[in-house]
Amino acid sequence: MIFVARLCGLILLILSGLAIAQPLPERRVALVIGNSSYRNAPVLPNTVNDARDMVVALRKVGFEVVDGIDLDKRGMDAALTRFARLVQDADTAMFYFAGHGFQFNGENYLVPVEAKIEDEVGVQYETTRLNDVVTALNYAKGVKIMVLDACRNNPFVGLLAKRQATRGFSVGSGLAPVQRAQGMVIAYATQANDVAADGIGRNSPFTAALVREIDHPGLEVATLFRRVQKSVYDATAGKQTPELSLSLLGDFYLNREETDADVWRRIRASDEPAALQAFIQRYPASFFAIDARTRLDLIERRSSASSERDKLAREFAERERALLQRLERAEQGRRQAADDLARKDLGEAVVAAPPAKPTDSPPPATAAPAAPAPRAQDKAERARLADELARRETELAAIEVEKRRLSEERQAVEQAMAARLGAAPLSQDRSTQPVALPGSASRLPETAPGAMPRGRASAGCAELLLRAQLGDLTPAGREQLQHCR
Repeated sequence: MIFVARLCGLILLILSGLAIAQPLPERRVALVIGNSSYRNAPVLPNTVNDARDMVVALRKVGFEVVDGIDLDKRGMDAALTRFARLVQDADTAMFYFAGHGFQFNGENYLVPVEAKIEDEVGVQYETTRLNDVVTALNYAKGVKIMVLDACRNNPFVGLLAKRQATRGFSVGSGLAPVQRAQGMVIAYATQANDVAADGIGRNSPFTAALVREIDHPGLEVATLFRRVQKSVYDATAGKQTPELSLSLLGDFYLNREETDADVWRRIRASDEPAALQAFIQRYPASFFAIDARTRLDLIERRSSASSERDKLAREFAERERALLQRLERAEQGRRQAADDLARKDLGEAVVAAPPAKPTDSPPPATAAPAAPAPRAQDKAERARLADELARRETELAAIEVEKRRLSEERQAVEQAMAARLGAAPLSQDRSTQPVALPGSASRLPETAPGAMPRGRASAGCAELLLRAQLGDLTPAGREQLQHCR
């Protein structure tokens, strides 16, 4: 029993060690707020759309999003509290706000929908301090991002400005610069102390550009916001320029998906048509889509060439086997005819000169008897055997001629296929080598080492050049390409 308990404890220890060794997935948390329906300030036409579109964009790139629309002071505090708890030890924390915001005594404030700000007391107790947002972001252990599309013009600034002369405080347009901390990115919809445009479309110019750029994979965060700056500047004819404050020690990517260049680098040498077709469908406007279509066409041509080569190889192999069988039968018939004729000649020689029988005394001297004349039947049989032998030899000669013609036909077909398809000749495949026929003296044309056969030189060079453009050329292929030049 003790042994079983120790064994179970050891297994649990090993499993816990394995669980600890596996890297945890990266945690990304975002808080997105869009306030539009203000009760004591002008309604903002597109901030709700801005927030909702930002939520979709951030969830698409892996963020867990806490979102709120038209939040009052209590709702904003609750959302910020929830965000601060979720963001603890997160790898990335992001805050986005679209709505009214202003600066008071050099400090920035975000305005809930029910706020009524007539004096400095309203500022302190009816708004949300931006510094509280910074405190919540700092709970994250990794990159912190704050995006403020809140520099909208609002009447609170005017009301407070009337009182600043007698109360000794300052009110400015837009938002004041935020003191940046290590590992933080702060993006403003416009420059400090300036006012951002609401825009006339679904989104503000700043958020429209930001959502669009987040959808592009592989953009480092500094590059992403520079592209946003350019888009906003162009969309507003130079009236609005977003501002970026960045303090990161390394690169950071909001959208970590593979780019078309990353995917193409991984599949460029692939011979799988499905992978190339998927790339073309996923990135139809990519610069590399042309290379993908070219390689797909090359693979399809190779597949067609291989199928046709296999079919021709089977046809030639069948014809060669039939020719070999005919040759063997003809050779057997010739040998049989030659043996029959030889036995016939030997039999006639034995009849013409029979052996002498031994005697005790020599025979009397008499005249030698004349040899019997060959019978007409024997002559006819010998003539038939001689004709059969001649016929068999003629048949063998005809088969040799047919064998050479088949070899020439095979070479012509190979060269035609190579010229048309840019494929290797059939004879280079050992499984389809011509059958070595008895007595065959035919040989394939010899070429210099490394040189390409004349029949497929032009097509083969075209294929080598294509493979060189795709970066898929082997050392042997580069050596052959030198002969093309």
